[in-house]
Amino acid sequence: MSWRQAIGNVGLALAIPWMIGVPALLGWWLDKKFATSPWLLIVGLVLGLLTTALDIYQLMKKFGQLK
Repeated sequence: MSWRQAIGNVGLALAIPWMIGVPALLGWWLDKKFATSPWLLIVGLVLGLLTTALDIYQLMKKFGQLK
């Protein structure tokens, strides 16, 4: 593995928690604001998971690991 690949892997490892955590935290905050707990948190988690899965799928497709 080259340094360039290693840096890319570290970047992905750091980005995934942000892609899931930010929508979840936004949902949690909106739940507190509008007293809708836990529904907006769940929506935020689902959106974060879906966008993360889509991003990983596109990266795998880009690097030829998927056909």
